[in-house]
Order: sequence, then structure tokens, then C-alpha cells
Amino acid sequence: MKKYDIWISDLSHTAQGITNRTFPLGASFIYSYAKQELSSDFDFKLFKFPRDLSKALDKKIPTILAFSNYIWNFEIAYKFAYLAKLRNPNIITVFGGPNFPTLKEEKFEFLKERPAIDFYIELEGELGFLDLVNKLSENNFHSNFLKENNIKINNTCYIYEDEFISGPIERIKDINIIPSPYLTGAMDYFFDHPLVPLIETTRGCPFTCTFCADGLPEKSKVIRRDFERTKEELVYIAKRVKNNNELMISDLNFGMYKQDLETAKMVADIQKEYNYPSIIDTPAGKNMPERTIQVASTMSGWLMGGSIQSTDPDVLRAVKRSNISLEAYRKLMDFGNKRGRTYSEIILGLPEDTKEKHYESLKFSVDNYVNSVHSHQSMLLPGTEQASSISRKQFGLKTMFRTSPGNVGVYEILGEKYPIAEMEEIVVGSNSLSNKEYLECRLMDLIVKAFYNNSIFDEAYSMVRALKVSPFDCLVYIQKHPELYSKKVEQIFKSYIHETMEDLFETKKNANDFVLSSENINRYINGELGTNELTLHNGLLLNEFDDICEITFKSIEGTLREKGLLTNKIQEYMDDLKKFTLITKSDLFKTDKVKSLKLAYDFDQISKENYSVDPNKISKLSTPLEFIFFHDKDQQKYISNAVKMYSKHSSKGQLFNKSNMKQMYRNFNKSDNTPSIKQNS
Repeated sequence: MKKYDIWISDLSHTAQGITNRTFPLGASFIYSYAKQELSSDFDFKLFKFPRDLSKALDKKIPTILAFSNYIWNFEIAYKFAYLAKLRNPNIITVFGGPNFPTLKEEKFEFLKERPAIDFYIELEGELGFLDLVNKLSENNFHSNFLKENNIKINNTCYIYEDEFISGPIERIKDINIIPSPYLTGAMDYFFDHPLVPLIETTRGCPFTCTFCADGLPEKSKVIRRDFERTKEELVYIAKRVKNNNELMISDLNFGMYKQDLETAKMVADIQKEYNYPSIIDTPAGKNMPERTIQVASTMSGWLMGGSIQSTDPDVLRAVKRSNISLEAYRKLMDFGNKRGRTYSEIILGLPEDTKEKHYESLKFSVDNYVNSVHSHQSMLLPGTEQASSISRKQFGLKTMFRTSPGNVGVYEILGEKYPIAEMEEIVVGSNSLSNKEYLECRLMDLIVKAFYNNSIFDEAYSMVRALKVSPFDCLVYIQKHPELYSKKVEQIFKSYIHETMEDLFETKKNANDFVLSSENINRYINGELGTNELTLHNGLLLNEFDDICEITFKSIEGTLREKGLLTNKIQEYMDDLKKFTLITKSDLFKTDKVKSLKLAYDFDQISKENYSVDPNKISKLSTPLEFIFFHDKDQQKYISNAVKMYSKHSSKGQLFNKSNMKQMYRNFNKSDNTPSIKQNS
């Protein structure tokens, strides 16, 4: 009996390293559910890497070729679909994923412009894909037979003779009907690659943010997986993971529900038995701070954060979002800081945003002791309310197009090589934000990232706070005083501003014509163009650590001088503190070296006070103390794994961006208590 081949792909670009570094969870759910429900007449394959899919297509063309659609992989997926149809017009191509328009007329235009897509599955894919395959089977896998009869398919739309046909929308009521792609072995291949395991314990989001594809009302109900299955998956992963300390959980509001406490207990048990994961990446719930704290305290390694996006009430109303209260936010940050590190996320360029509002959001995060403030550019993502023509007109959103950083390359498909690039549409202005103000905000975002994030100068800013001054004032001072910059830093800032606007295009066609040309494609692949300029230039600044350290301390002095607070005692303390900062945080990847330094202040005691000291109230030691600075074994392992994970990326910016840098800063002891640590050969 003839076997029908069904290939499902969640592709990642790989020319500059694997840009989407997680296991292909969403596609694997479609794969696992279809394989369970359909008969043995079908052969299934799951792909993530373009090279693997290309090799498979060289040998045969499947009956159905299905792809996930995200902003980081749609163009490469569509190129595969288009070329496969050229080779065999009878192949059935299916796409699904969140980045699909929300308005009917825009859905029609999307499919009309992309004739290589036979069917598009909206929202959850498992039920729609199964219904599609069953109906295709009833029509002997002749898609035109199905289309010409206007057959309605669950969660699926298509075009036939210029008519848009859409089936009923149905959500899965119990996600436990989907087999685990881990426990069935579907994910085993990916453990041999530098990828981060990703699991799902809940699906859905009760919030309605207009900039997010999960803010649609159809996705508002939250459903949960069985605890026992989650536990089995965690054990399965922990036994097989290689050279990786991280676990990602795809839940959109982890810690907000009482059941999350049970999940946290499972994770804690796994950590105790397998020493994995040491880092947990998952978005915290936007409500229920007390419960979130309880969940976080149960397991270790969860980076606590708050995605506030903006603190301005007008902006929040415009995007249909409400933030947690100031008191609740501070509780979360206080708790997270006691455990290690925290972050907040802010979006520049949302409807009603201004320069003043953006700065105030940054200052709010800094003043609430957040370790890292992640600023993002507002993007108009297909599948979100904000990307609709209605929203664009209402707020006067001015947009331009650019390559999605890292998502560009030349790939061999069916014997030929093709340049492919993903494009993003970003907001560069609006009725309330001029382009000049946008650029000023972008520069401040880089200053915050390089001179504040990752607690890079936390010891100095803790002193600033002890003097009742906001560290954000020092960051603004850096922006206003370019005379502080060394030549290298000045060049980096100029390059950043240039690249912020240089790689932008008025239309998507203009972007594609430039990027994909034979003259330019290699410039993008090599990282000369098309990088994430914020991440890249942050890495360049951190590579000049001595210079940015000097600028930071000068900005603190300047800020304190302007406020009439600078004294000789403060200057003397800062001289020693600068030496201390340089030795703990420079040359971080030279983990085999033990360094020593004599200092006039007892930094062992000062560290116990979290460096929150007023230098006017402390005295120098009568005799300087010698301190030893070193990386312990756990740090050496963490740094080694991080370097391996991001060694193929074009700059250390990605390494700095994705790693927990606080785990990279050197420990120290007084010299009479020199640590016994193993030296690398």
C-alpha cells in the first residue's frame, strides 16, 4: 500500500549560527498529534535545519510539506514551498503560526500574494492540521478537488478562484490529548545540537495587548498540561541534555497560577537530582506577585522580570494593557534581586509614546533596582491588532523595514543556491514621537544596556543610591557629555546611530532588492550589515571595558558635582572602587587566571552591605588589604558552555545578551583566605 509522506518544519536560519536556538516545540506538537491520530498509511518527518530539509527533498518530494510561520523564518519556509511546487505542482503546502493577519481582507491579500501556500492554519494547529489531512485523504490528496467544493476545514483558510474560504475556529479543550514530543522520541535528534529545551505547561493568555499575537480574544482561555507528564518530560530532558544549563518554559504568565507551584516543585526536584537546569527562562505572570514569589522561591535559576512595556497610562490604554501595581512590582524586584538578578522589558515607539515617556519608563525600572532593562523596538507583527490598517491610521505609525538580525543566508534547495532574508517592520515614529526623538531614545537604550545592565557597575551605583541619587541621572549625564568618550567609544556610538537608520528601507520590496543582491548578501551574512545594532554595539562597548568603566566613574563624579554632593572622601573611595570593578569584570573569558590587588578599603565588609555605603561615613584602612580574584569551577563551566553556545555568532554581543553575566564576574577573598580552585591547563 502506498505511503503518504508528511513533513513538518519549523526552520531556523543557520548562516550566522542557529538564530532560533530552541527545540521546535510548536511544530513537534503538530507532528506528534497527527502521527498519533492518523493511520499507518503516513510517514512523518520533523525538520528544523534547512540543510536537513534540503537533503531530504533531493531524495523525494513529500505528499504534504508543512511549515511554521514566525517573523524569523517565514521567507525561508516560503522559498522551500515555492521551489518544491515548481519541482512537483501536486505537492500540498501548508503553513501555520501566529504571524498571519487578523482582518479578512488582509488575510486574502496575504494568500493572494503567496500562491505557493495551499492552506493556512490559524491559531492552534493540531486540530486544523488533522482535519485538513483527513479531508485531503477523502479527496485522494487532490487539493483542487477539496477547494472547488468550498469544503470548510477547522481553523483553516484558503483561496479558490479569488474567493476566500475559511473554516470554523476551534480551540483544543484538553491539550493533554497531544502526545509529548519528548517522551515519544520526536525530539531526540535535537539533543545533539546547541539548542535549548523548551516545554509547555499551559497554553493561552488572558491579556489583550495589541502588540502581541497572543492578545487575540480567541486565545484568552488558559488550559494546562497534566503534572505527571511535565515531570516525565523534565526527567527525560535532564538525562539527555548536553553542554547546556538552560530550560525554557513557553508559558506566557508563569507563576501567576496556583498550579505553577507544583511545577516549580518538580523543577526543584530535578535540579537537586540532575544539577539541571541552572537557568530557567520563562515570562513571569503579570498579576499575583505573592504567588509568583512563592513559585520562584521554590526553584532556583529563574530570572525574575517584569514586562512593563511602558509606565505611561496613555500608552498602556492605547495598547489595551494594564500593569501590576507599583507596590507589587517592587515586591517582585526586591525578591528577585535577593536571589540574583532581575529584568524589565520596555518597548519604544508604542502608540502615544514620546521621548519623555520612554525615559520615564527607563528611570522607573532603574529606580526600582532592576538589574537589566531590555528595550525593544515596536514592531508591527502580522497577527496582531497593532499591525492592522485601523491601528496604523489611528496613531499615525511611521514604519520602515529591515532584516531580522541573524535571519539571512544563502541556502541550497533542490540543487541550487538562493539568498534568503527575513524582514521586520519597525516603528520609527508616530503622531507623538519624531524621528529625532526616536534616535535619542535609541542612544539612551544603548547607554542603559552597556553602562547599567547585568549589574555591570552595580557596586558604583549602589554607592550612588546610598547618596540618595538615581543612577539614571548618571546615565543621562553620559548621553549629555560626549566629551567623556574615548575615541573608541565615540566611534562605537557614531556607528550605532548610523546603523540604526542605515539598514532601514521605506518598503519591504526595497529591503529585499538591496539585501538579496549579489553585491550585498555576503555583507549581511558576514555581519557587516543587518546585525542587531543594539546587541552588536553593546558587545563592542563591553569589549572596551576599561574605557566604559572610566566613563561611568566620570559620569558619577560629574552628576554628584552638579548636585553639590562630591567630596574628597567620595573621590578617594571611588578611586579604589574603580580598581576593584576593573579587576572583577575585565577579561571575563580568561577563567584560568587568579589575580591579586591591594586596596585601601575593606571590600569584603562592604560587599556584605551590598556596596550600599556612603563614603563620607567610612574610613580607609590603616594598612591596605590584599585581595585575590578568581573564577570558581562552576563559573568556569558556565562560561565555557556559554562560549560554545554562541561561538558561531558574529560578535560577543549575542553572548553578553543571552548569558547571565553576573555568573561571570570574578569572586574575591582576602589573600589570607586564598581559595583552592582547579587551574585549567
